[in-house]
Amino acid sequence: MKRAIVLALAALSGCATYHPAPLADTAMAAAPLPGTQALTLAQLGALAVQRDPELTAARAQAGIAQAELLTAGTPPDPSLSIGVEALLGGPASMSSIAGSLVEDVSSLLTRSATVNAAKAHLLQVNAGILWQEWQTAAQAEQLGVALSGEAAQLASLRQDAHGLAALAQEVQAQIAAGNLTQQDASAAQTALATLRTALDGEEQAQARDGAQLDALLALPPGTPVRLAPPDVAVIPAARARQALATLAQRRPDLMALRYGYTEADEKLRAAIRSQFLPISLGAQGGRDTSGVISAGPQVMLSLPLFNRNRPAIAAADATRSALRAQYAASLASAQSDAEALGQSIALLQRQSAQADQAAAQAAAIAADARHAFAAGGLDARVETDLTTAAGERARTAILLRTQLQTAELSLAALLGFGLPFPA
Repeated sequence: MKRAIVLALAALSGCATYHPAPLADTAMAAAPLPGTQALTLAQLGALAVQRDPELTAARAQAGIAQAELLTAGTPPDPSLSIGVEALLGGPASMSSIAGSLVEDVSSLLTRSATVNAAKAHLLQVNAGILWQEWQTAAQAEQLGVALSGEAAQLASLRQDAHGLAALAQEVQAQIAAGNLTQQDASAAQTALATLRTALDGEEQAQARDGAQLDALLALPPGTPVRLAPPDVAVIPAARARQALATLAQRRPDLMALRYGYTEADEKLRAAIRSQFLPISLGAQGGRDTSGVISAGPQVMLSLPLFNRNRPAIAAADATRSALRAQYAASLASAQSDAEALGQSIALLQRQSAQADQAAAQAAAIAADARHAFAAGGLDARVETDLTTAAGERARTAILLRTQLQTAELSLAALLGFGLPFPA
């Protein structure tokens, strides 16, 4: 008896203890961005992955899955039962003692399937976190492209607004001199009002995108982020086809679904093996009040006569079938999205090239018009129209270039560029 108590106390000495971990009442202040140099798109994506608060929370899920794997691989503790009945009277000569030591061996029968399921779940969680990181980096890069495009749009709008304001002043001077009428001033004033409305809208868009980028980088709202001019590589069609062929082995969200299917398959295997569970093995013995000592084995198991674990088996089989269908649908959607985006990129490339050419021609015409107006060979309304048209052409070219760069970044994310190809 004393020896059993000592062994029990020794086992308890290795048990875990509780330590409080109180929650903070205020958000932690984020560290400033390192350095002051302008950030490339790759640097911007890397910083977002490091600093995004939602990713920090997502990575904690891996610890839960790791603990579940530890649980799956650890057998249950045995049960020890000891009883003593004191002799109070009668013909007997001593107190009785009884004891048993029982181990539930159910987990041994399902251990391989349970551990494999837990390993697959951990891999699924890690792949899911990697995909979330991949999406966050892509979002940061796309915001960088959007902000650069908005900065170019604002520069174009402000340049045109400055030119039209100067033109309006010149027209007013000519009106005062009696060379022009008020109708000549109305065109410049109307165009200037339209430009200022567009300026307001573009500034609001820039503020929204800047706030989103600040949130991804865990920066206070309104923190300026210096960006280098975006350099987005064009994806060759042959490389896109190669990446598309290996998409299922590289893209983290598809890999997560594959691991989820493996987990469900192992759980189905464990459910089928559990038809006879629980099973316990042990030994029991004791001494009765007459001094007779006895001992022997103890076995307990369920007989699969009625339930046979059929509800759990049916649920596990249905889960596996649902995950198979989900994986097939996700793979088809990923391939379709990549192919459709490739076609959109081809269209945007053609439209962007045409817009650049049209913008250059309109800018040259507007420059000639300014010289003609200054020389008195062109009226104010025509000069206003040509200046406005040149600005619109330039901003259309900027918009299409931004859309093309965003589409290229989206295609790179869809195809998993930057992730390793399978051996």
